[in-house]
Amino acid sequence: MKVPIAKFGRPTKYDQVNLEKVEVIASMGLTDEEIAIVLGISRRTLNYWKTSNPDFLHSLKRGKLKADYNVTQSLYTRALAGSDAAAIFWLKNRRPDLWRDKQDVNHSGEIKTGPAVINVITAVPRPKEPAPSKK
Repeated sequence: MKVPIAKFGRPTKYDQVNLEKVEVIASMGLTDEEIAIVLGISRRTLNYWKTSNPDFLHSLKRGKLKADYNVTQSLYTRALAGSDAAAIFWLKNRRPDLWRDKQDVNHSGEIKTGPAVINVITAVPRPKEPAPSKK
């Protein structure tokens, strides 16, 4: 004889989820928190559904990929049309090895310190203090 298992908590809303709708919502560029609000669930529930339902996770990923693609195409078009900011942003992100602001410089050799360096530092004249203002 099989004993029924008692269920705790609210019934799941996952049975009512339309995966095509999830994909469309995600393609709007919403964050996970905003998607959870639209679906009427908590962020925690959304994360649980992502880990326990591969189809749900794939719908989210497909939608987010569509949003990213649309933004990428828009940025690319603007960069080609002469937008300096779009071109710089594109190059810094696509080719950071050539276009990033920070450059990695490797120094080989010694840094010498000693009396000669101290003499140079002490020989630099200090700036004069401004004269007190007369009122």
